[in-house]
Amino acid sequence: MILRRCDANYISDVERTNTFNPVETLYFTTGEATNDGKIITHGDSGGPVVSKTNGKIVGITMGINGTTSGRGMFLPITSFLNFIHDPKSVKSLPPSLSPNEAKFMADIAVPGKFLTLTKEAYATADEDVQIHSNAIILSETEILTCAHNVHGAPYVYVIVNKLSRNPTKIKVTEDQIEIHEKLSGFAFDVAKITLKERLEFTDNVGSIDLVDKDYKLNDPSEIVSVYGDMILDGTARTRRLDIKYLNSAICKSKLGDRFDANHLMCYTLDKSMGTPCSFGGPMVSKKNNKLVGMTIVGYPDEPVIFQPIAPLLDWIRKPRVGRNQRRRI
Repeated sequence: MILRRCDANYISDVERTNTFNPVETLYFTTGEATNDGKIITHGDSGGPVVSKTNGKIVGITMGINGTTSGRGMFLPITSFLNFIHDPKSVKSLPPSLSPNEAKFMADIAVPGKFLTLTKEAYATADEDVQIHSNAIILSETEILTCAHNVHGAPYVYVIVNKLSRNPTKIKVTEDQIEIHEKLSGFAFDVAKITLKERLEFTDNVGSIDLVDKDYKLNDPSEIVSVYGDMILDGTARTRRLDIKYLNSAICKSKLGDRFDANHLMCYTLDKSMGTPCSFGGPMVSKKNNKLVGMTIVGYPDEPVIFQPIAPLLDWIRKPRVGRNQRRRI
């Protein structure tokens, strides 16, 4: 092991994209043949990348690209200058959840279907394509999710304990899915799935307690946790975000007719903490850890719409409606 300096050339964005399909925050370089033909070798991570123009540090060595020898990956220093100068100015990232922390969450996989964020529009695709969304475990036999996640699908898969190495995958047919009868736009955009076999509750699989019927999310001091799949730096992980109530008038001014103030609520998520990539996940009160809402829909740079749970309690608790009595949307 000999300490070396290697002069390297920047690879253009076009070549980088076509060759490596890289993570957005990394760029690739190439240069002289050192270290047996490689720019960097094991142990070089964390080393400096210095400009030959002005002698200033411009990056940090990250690793070796596995697809082509002689190529290195480096993180631009501009990505974290604020952190270097003032570490307290950078917010800590929301945690990626462990299986135990997300024990009341499930996943919905819809084979052969592309979904938009409205209940009417969807298009079929190849059977190999699966749309994933979040869901909430209500009991050993009941799952709650968004109606637009499962509408029109002849069958879906419910996946529990999804964060573990041994998730359970259960096939659910159309007759097990009940859409809320008051579905109108995004209001009451909820569906209840009744399983034919009971879930086995463990340390990593369990149900969530429901909020009381008289509970109202209209307190500006209210803080809730939103659980779901969030995209951060191009990576989707199941995370928890703590958020505050947003006045309905503000939501209406930003969302227009998409927001029904009589039946929905909305919150502003800090996009630096992650962007929701799938919906149907739980909103949990920080006061009592009970389910108070469900994520319905959200667009970049806009408030995220949630369905309150309290108005749904009678519908959630009533016996499942037979297939021939289901409302067709």
